[in-house]
Amino acid sequence: MGTSFPPPTVTVYGDEVTCTDFSGFSADGDRPGRLTDECQAALSAISLALADHGLTLDHTRHVAAMIREGQTFNQCQAALNEALGGAKPALTLRIVQRFPFPEQRIALSLTATPHG
Repeated sequence: MGTSFPPPTVTVYGDEVTCTDFSGFSADGDRPGRLTDECQAALSAISLALADHGLTLDHTRHVAAMIREGQTFNQCQAALNEALGGAKPALTLRIVQRFPFPEQRIALSLTATPHG
């Protein structure tokens, strides 16, 4: 794990870093069996992207989670709370009809800055 498929986007504007459309897919296009693991893999990939800019998940100010079924979000919420609990970011949950790949279940986007 640790990378996302399809390729995510990282945008830097000043000291703000936005990581967009991170899935839990491996570089080979494999998806973890459990949604919780998929969320953790996406967060791991985001963490690596932030590290390239001197930031960590603790610098997160906003998270947007896109998911197909709202009732399954609690499986991902635990992973988000564990990884981002110290940052206390704002959260936007979006229910989407489809993703680029039929087997994709979630996409995470977040914005981080070095200061609160």
